Amino acid sequence: MPVTLQASDGESRGARRATGSFRRDRTRSEGSANGSELRPIGILVCERSEYTHGGTAAPFAEADFIRRLMAAAPRHALVAYAFDPATWDSRTNAVAGWRYTDGSWRRETVEAPALLYDRLWPDGRESRDRSLAALRTMRERGGFRLLNGSLPGKTAVLRALSRCAEIRPLLPPSAAYRGVASLVSWVGARGGSAFLKPSGGSQGKGALAIAATPGGSWTLSGRDASGALVRARRLPRREALREVRAWVGHRPYLMQPLLALRGTDGEPFDLRALMQKDGGGVWVMTGIAVRTGAPESVTANLHGGGVARPPGPYLAELFGERTAVRLLERLREASGSIVARLEQMYGRFAELGLDYGIDRGGRVWFLEANTKPGRASMAEAGDAAMSDAINNPLAYARYILLVSSGRVCHEFDLVQRSLHAAGGEGRVAVQPARQNAEN
Repeated sequence: MPVTLQASDGESRGARRATGSFRRDRTRSEGSANGSELRPIGILVCERSEYTHGGTAAPFAEADFIRRLMAAAPRHALVAYAFDPATWDSRTNAVAGWRYTDGSWRRETVEAPALLYDRLWPDGRESRDRSLAALRTMRERGGFRLLNGSLPGKTAVLRALSRCAEIRPLLPPSAAYRGVASLVSWVGARGGSAFLKPSGGSQGKGALAIAATPGGSWTLSGRDASGALVRARRLPRREALREVRAWVGHRPYLMQPLLALRGTDGEPFDLRALMQKDGGGVWVMTGIAVRTGAPESVTANLHGGGVARPPGPYLAELFGERTAVRLLERLREASGSIVARLEQMYGRFAELGLDYGIDRGGRVWFLEANTKPGRASMAEAGDAAMSDAINNPLAYARYILLVSSGRVCHEFDLVQRSLHAAGGEGRVAVQPARQNAEN
């Protein structure tokens, strides 16, 4: 996947700001509705500090997913650019946009799209701070809109959901970490164990499992801030508390019970349900997948080396076929309630990844919601789920753009008919994940 820098206005290679004129994409496409001009959408990325020119490395994370978004965009009467928000020039409203053409990534100066799809995955603290500050500036000064909403930390989300009677039974007991004294009290009250995770973390990074052992020692295992596996170590409690204090630092953490969420071979597992809005602005379940980790791991996240599996056979092996069907139906019902409540409390969303655990007794636990869900696990939910996972954000983006222009009833119907006729990657007729989940 070679990378080419192509500056349309003569800027020097690697320059961060666009100057002068920029390219306005006036492309028409066979996939666009009624031959109309393609509407732009921006995909927010963090440009990597180093990448290989002319080699196989892409300039940002999720390059394959973003390439597929760009390929599918014209079928939704859209054109998609990827760009780092730090390249936005408020004077010209230009950004250094990336497109994938002729087998390579090309960078050119383009007008900043008004609707932004956040896929920012920084490769370090400096990159994160820079990109988030730049995005904040864009929204404050330029009036840009995000396709997806945002959530506060895990602690706040779980506290808010605990006020919902239909969701409360799904929530494991949780409390904010307030120092080692709070942890000692929690471990004592919860059967001698605890699971700590960053309130604002993702991908299993920073998770820590704690189990008290006979003689007053504690066993610690987890994944560090970079996601690397930290194997179990048995330490005297005083030393373990020092380790925990250093591990957590000044970051807000959440304490939960160490639930028995492991399969027949001792592997940790969870389930990811991808919920998305479709081209009519309606919530649909795109798919469900099981994620399993290595037996020595405390998480099942794919970024930590986990593997995605079809949920039906996996759950049937653990609980029997009849119970597996009932559990999947419970996940569908719970997911509909959770996204509705989160949207009621925190505003509009385009998609949410919902993570669940199922303990050895067959009880379903809701673990967390993710506003930037990945797509890798959907490959195990079926071909239709993977296609929908790509197309739904684009269909919903088109819907949002037409709502703001007041032309939903007329033009959007034409887009829908065009997409249904196209089939394949352009298909947006999304069904519930029932068939995919039970295969």
